[in-house]
Amino acid sequence: MNATPHYQRIAAELQARLDAGEFAPGSRLPAVRRLAEHYDVNTLTALAAYRLLEQQQRVVARPRAGFYAALPGRSANLEAQPPLPAPAALVQVNGRVSQLLKLSGSRLALQLHMAEAATSLYPTAELARRLQHTLLRQPELIGAYLAESEQTRLKREIARLAAGAELDLGPDDILMTQGITEAISLALRLLTRPGDTVAVETPVYFGLLQTLESLGLKALEIPCTPDAGLSLEALEFALRHGPAVKCLVTVPHFQNPTGALMPDDNKKRLLQLARKHGVTIIEDDVFGDLYFGSRRPTPIKAWDRDGEVIYCASFTKSFAPSFRLGWLAGGRHQPALARLRESSSLVSSSLLQVVLADMLAGGDYARISQRLRQQLAQQMQITADAVLAAFPRGTRLRRPQGGLLLWVECPDGVDTAKLLETALAQSISFAPGLLFSAEPRFSHCLRLNFGQPWNGQLADAINLLGRLATAQLAGRR
Repeated sequence: MNATPHYQRIAAELQARLDAGEFAPGSRLPAVRRLAEHYDVNTLTALAAYRLLEQQQRVVARPRAGFYAALPGRSANLEAQPPLPAPAALVQVNGRVSQLLKLSGSRLALQLHMAEAATSLYPTAELARRLQHTLLRQPELIGAYLAESEQTRLKREIARLAAGAELDLGPDDILMTQGITEAISLALRLLTRPGDTVAVETPVYFGLLQTLESLGLKALEIPCTPDAGLSLEALEFALRHGPAVKCLVTVPHFQNPTGALMPDDNKKRLLQLARKHGVTIIEDDVFGDLYFGSRRPTPIKAWDRDGEVIYCASFTKSFAPSFRLGWLAGGRHQPALARLRESSSLVSSSLLQVVLADMLAGGDYARISQRLRQQLAQQMQITADAVLAAFPRGTRLRRPQGGLLLWVECPDGVDTAKLLETALAQSISFAPGLLFSAEPRFSHCLRLNFGQPWNGQLADAINLLGRLATAQLAGRR
């Protein structure tokens, strides 16, 4: 049973004091630092308590003047404030996530909870022919480690691909991994110890929360918005006033689950902020190649002159999910990351690496990923239109500029965890919002996968979800 977070308990006590008339309407409340000292918590926790009361319209925040008791009958939220991070907390999400992952093995008609495109969008037949041809030519790949010359060839092709994203890398700068999860896990294991605090976006991909939980790490959740990604203002506040942060994990391109694309100016500011506070950035660019515009977004790593950004990428989403081939460029951390992987990891398939090198060298990857991007862009528009037409009035979403995922914010009163229970009875799944935070947040949100080709069955499913959400909302009024 989870205890009530400190900031909620503090907010409840302050609310009781307001109700008792201890603070007259319009009077100034204790300063954040003084409140933190009184309750023996850090200033971030104290501020989170005030922000909660502000959301409840019990207090008013005045710039550079502190917090004041709200006047009767007056909205406390006079000016929208940027969201601020909640206190760091040990991650405990495996119970929630395991229930969702069980759906992947079930026989559901529509599995919209996955962050993968439909297999029909990938060149499965072409890949099968390539695998057979390569195996006939080099049967020793089944049981042998990949020759150093072949490893170098693959890394050279990856470096050439990365140059298109303005990354200046050589073969020695690249370390192969088994997908992006291993790349991020290696970086976290190198930079942290159990009990350390890691800054992450919120909402955040639940797979990262599982990794943090397995390593015994605390998550400091920094708000992420669908329009610009990570809130730099909230991050800066957290770095100044919160606990010591060992590193930051960020997905600047088509973030999971919001689909946010971080502007280039924000990436440069983030790099400066991290450098100022001595925080290493782990950049997760798993969706970077799935852009819908005319040019690929530029990674944060492109502006890294100190080798402090650990850049992680993968071919899982953009080329072949079953290959599970990823890579990282660790900058000054590269030697230590290579040693860590050698001591703790299985070797990636030699056969798959040779096939990938061939397809990169021959231009097949560029051709395949372009076709996939075009298909996903069309499916995103159709799915977004269908959601807005079917879901209750007040539902919000922002159309992403790439990726696979649509983040849907339903009106308050919709409980997407309960909505999922009803949908499963109709053989439809999605990812409910509460999975995307270590705290019980985003209960009115859901994540849909638009990687499925649009058809009548999918249209019916979206309409049904909309009707179920509308009925649930009506039942609460």
